Amino acid sequence: MAVKIAVITDLHFSRAENALTERHGEFADTLLLRTIHRLNRFIKPDLVFIGGDLLNESNSPDAEDLLQKLKKQLDLLTMKTIIIPGNHDPAPEIFYRIFDLPAEYTDINGCRFVAFCDPAEPGFNARRELCDLNRMRAAGTGFSGPLVSLQHVPLCPPESGACPYNYTNAAEIIRLMRESSYCLALSGHYHAGFQLTNQNGMSFIAGKALCEQPFNYSIIEITTDGTVSIEQESLRLPEKYTISDCHVHTSFAYCNENMDIAKSIRLGEIFGLENMIFSEHSAHLYFNHQDYAAKKFYTDGIDSPALTDRTEEYFNLYRTHATNCCRLGMEIDVDFRGRPVILRSAWNQLDVKLGAVHFMSALMTPERNLTAIEQEFLFLTESIAKSGIDILAHPFRIFRRNGLPLPENLFQPIAKILKTHKVAAEINFHTNEPSPEFIRICIEHGVKLSFGSDSHNLYEVGEFYPHLKLLEQTVPGFALRDLTIKI
Repeated sequence: MAVKIAVITDLHFSRAENALTERHGEFADTLLLRTIHRLNRFIKPDLVFIGGDLLNESNSPDAEDLLQKLKKQLDLLTMKTIIIPGNHDPAPEIFYRIFDLPAEYTDINGCRFVAFCDPAEPGFNARRELCDLNRMRAAGTGFSGPLVSLQHVPLCPPESGACPYNYTNAAEIIRLMRESSYCLALSGHYHAGFQLTNQNGMSFIAGKALCEQPFNYSIIEITTDGTVSIEQESLRLPEKYTISDCHVHTSFAYCNENMDIAKSIRLGEIFGLENMIFSEHSAHLYFNHQDYAAKKFYTDGIDSPALTDRTEEYFNLYRTHATNCCRLGMEIDVDFRGRPVILRSAWNQLDVKLGAVHFMSALMTPERNLTAIEQEFLFLTESIAKSGIDILAHPFRIFRRNGLPLPENLFQPIAKILKTHKVAAEINFHTNEPSPEFIRICIEHGVKLSFGSDSHNLYEVGEFYPHLKLLEQTVPGFALRDLTIKI
């Protein structure tokens, strides 16, 4: 049985920007969280190996606080994890007060992983001591499956020229690997990384640094016979695509976790977005939290006596930070009459308008009659589409959120409505699974598509890994310029 390993290494987390400008350690927690959610939801490896240099400065006063923050995120991983320190991290006795010390070895799907914390040598090299050489040998004794050596400093054949760093006793370690049937040495440390160097049936890999563009992690598979393959995945958008994130929230959203317009813009830049549209919930801007929760935006609409208008504050925050790569938008709710929940004075200031169905009264009836729910959804969607919006946000998500089957009988009618009123359909994975069939029908009808992260946390900004996978599966050979709206 094959084993799939995700490799994340060299985060260089710090609170301040790094003096080495290619490192983005100030966003390491965001990069890590983005990777974790992608692994948990879409890739689902059997093991995650964290290859060291979690921090940029081992002796910084906040080193342990920063490690605790990373641990809280790493604890979200739903699969087995092995974490080792690097030369930028505190000493192992401090590091492993926070993280779990790896076992002598870890067996997964018939493959054995042996982790090492080796002492440093001059020139950013390392040395494996006798006790750990003996542990390497012992791990292979009586074991017939593939073995993997995990370390921070790259271990590779000295003559390969694969890396400027190595072990001072690399030849001895590799000889022991061969004698004990190790199939792979997996490392970090070397930010450029190197892929799959082979020698005498053994493989050597150094993962690329997560903190440097294009923000790579690696996915490695090992078969039962010890054959190793590797794929590099990137958090940055593929350069061949020009993509806008048309749905980014701000600190004004009651459901936001850590949104910050300035940080969102910076993340959009480093992730390779062309444009970013800040699209705050209109109902959050016009109603206080209590009245919003009471659904007064739906029952009263924009004429509500409870109206508390924060739109100008939102606009001012946007204008304070906006660049020429940003646009001002709003995610506009709809009331029970089908009217947009927004004042005309605010509508006229928006560059882009998203419309959304976030509530339906038919959902609240004891019988939850599906026909009534579908009719109300169709009415509200057509009403908001007619109003002059540019994008329909997360079509049909309200059904998933309420535990109802997707109304496939409405796919064609909704697509026709969007086509008639020149409204784009948003592909949105935020607490949602878009229907490939609805996307296919939209494309058939000539309905343009919009990519929306619906970011409520900074790690989500421009996270279009699933969007691109969905289009690859739904429209083989797709070209984004033909399918997506132009902002």
